[in-house]
Formats: sequence, structure tokens, C-alpha cells
Amino acid sequence: MGVALDRAQAETAFVDAVRTALPGIDAAFSATPADWLGAEDDRAVVARLHGEIASAYALAGRAYHAVRSWSMLVWQPAMAGVMAVHGQNLALPVDRMGQCVANGGVYGFRLPAGQSLCGDLADMIDLTATRIRAIADHLFAELCAIAPVKEKIAYRLLADRILGTLVHIHAHKPHLEVCAHADRWLAAAGLSGMSALADVRLASGALHPVLDRKQCCLHYLCEPGTLCQSCPKQPRALRMERMQAYWSAHA
Repeated sequence: MGVALDRAQAETAFVDAVRTALPGIDAAFSATPADWLGAEDDRAVVARLHGEIASAYALAGRAYHAVRSWSMLVWQPAMAGVMAVHGQNLALPVDRMGQCVANGGVYGFRLPAGQSLCGDLADMIDLTATRIRAIADHLFAELCAIAPVKEKIAYRLLADRILGTLVHIHAHKPHLEVCAHADRWLAAAGLSGMSALADVRLASGALHPVLDRKQCCLHYLCEPGTLCQSCPKQPRALRMERMQAYWSAHA
């Protein structure tokens, strides 16, 4: 009874944390609605998402449509999994996550109740990373049946999402030292070497971790002439300078 109660409390705390960090995200431990991703016909839902993205960003081209679809499909399992481990020491069943797809976006999710696990931090990282990889592999196959994406591009972007979540957790809770676990997260997800972290010194004098990415998300195809602050198409020194400025203002 005690273990079940601890898990239930941790699940409630996780949902509260998501709602605080990401207002507007509808997160719950309950059944997945019939028309959501993860309920019945995933390929049809993925096709709908891709079609909506292609319509909204017609001029950006097929490569961007496919890569944006991928980023939308995997951001919630990665974000939720990492947040729960470092926030509640909780391994979520993210491999069974249901996701709300609407208007070219994926925002909101459901998880089966009573299937999360509480335990040792290292074990929770390993289990969650394995589950993130499992749902990512499934969604990669579904997307590639509709709009092929190069495997290296897709999984580098997934690695970026995992490490990017660690960076954002660090910004709010530096005492947790979550970035010390970056290599373990990537190794457990089978993503070793696909992304990395680096340190920049903020205006305050403090060191802050930032993404040292290896893959462009192709956002510049949507907004020509615009590169993300961490885009690897820029010289590394410029990337670090831009991220230093951002985190000096926001950390």
C-alpha cells in the first residue's frame, strides 16, 4: 500500500509540475481518447499531423515538413520522461503515451495510471531512456511510411530534446545537478555521441550548461535567414555567444 501511495503522489506531483512549467499542456494519467496518437491507428494520426504541417508551411519544403513532424511526435515523451525522473524520481510509461494532435501540433498527453515506477535515480534514468527510445522507434517507423526522414537526423534531434530538457531543468533547479547525468541518458537511449552539452559563463559569472548540437532542425527553411541560437550551421563561437546571452537573461 505504501509503495502504491508513493507512486500515486509522485504522479500527481508530476502533473502539477507539467502544468506549472508548460501552461496549456493537458497532462493526465487516464485512458487515451480514441482520436489521439497512441489510441488506435497511429499511422493515420501521423499522416494527419504531417498533412497539417505541410499545409501550414508549404513553402518550407518536404524535408522541413518531415523533420518538424518528427520533432512534434517525440518532444512530449522525451520531455515528460526526463522531467519525471529528475523531479519525482519517477519512471513514466512514456512508451505507452497517448498524444493530442491538432492544428499541426502535438500538445497534451495521457499516460496509463498505476504503471509508473519509483526507485533509484540511475535505474529510473535507464528505464525511462529505454522507453523513450521504444516509442521513438515506433513513431519513426510510422512517420517514415509517410514522409521518410534520415535516421541520423531524427535521432540526433531526439538526443537534443533529451539534453535540452536537462538544460531547462538546470536553469530552474541547479541544485539537482541533472546535467551530470547527460551521458547516462544518451547511452541508455542508444544515442551516445548524438548530442552534447557545453558550459558557458553567464554575465553573473556562473557556469551554465548549453546544447552543443550536431544537427540542424531545418527551421531556417521556414524562416529564411533565421538560425536557432544553438544551430550547428553557425560557427561554434557564435553559437556559444548567442546562448550565453540568452541564458544570462533567462537563467
